[in-house]
Amino acid sequence: MRGHGADGAAARRARWAAACAAGTLAALASGCGPSTCDRSLEANPPVTYRGGEPVDGEYMSSAWDGDDDGDGEVGPEEGLLYFPGGMRYDIRHKLGKVPRSFQIYLSFEREGARSGTLAQAAGNQAEVRCVDEESLIVVNGSCSEYWLLVVASAGEDGGGAEAPPAGEGAPGRCREESPSP
Repeated sequence: MRGHGADGAAARRARWAAACAAGTLAALASGCGPSTCDRSLEANPPVTYRGGEPVDGEYMSSAWDGDDDGDGEVGPEEGLLYFPGGMRYDIRHKLGKVPRSFQIYLSFEREGARSGTLAQAAGNQAEVRCVDEESLIVVNGSCSEYWLLVVASAGEDGGGAEAPPAGEGAPGRCREESPSP
């Protein structure tokens, strides 16, 4: 009897292992598990964004709550910018100078602080690839989906920063970004 019980236990363990393996394979096949996205420049050419306006030397791509026109609602042309993995934006900040500072905020909601929260981006959530007196090139280097808000400032006196040396973010270079590896 003992031998039969041990064989039965071994058979149950084998069935259990087979069921676990089948469940794992099913989960991976259904999209549950590690995923990757194509973040290359070829698959994600920069999208030019001309929205937002500078006020007193500070540019915002949208309002904190996505209500850009202040009418109390977030219309279809308003809100934070959709920012899936690999997305590249050529944000035209309209400051007329190289920003002295900039900050990138992310949300899981298009309406930002109105229906969710905003947090400062970190790491590869939002990579700034180029800054000049016309643009900021911002790339989502992760495979996560966010909503993007960009704030850039020309400085307290509106003077802006010195233009970078040629070849290092010089005017026009932001639109001639080379492919990333």
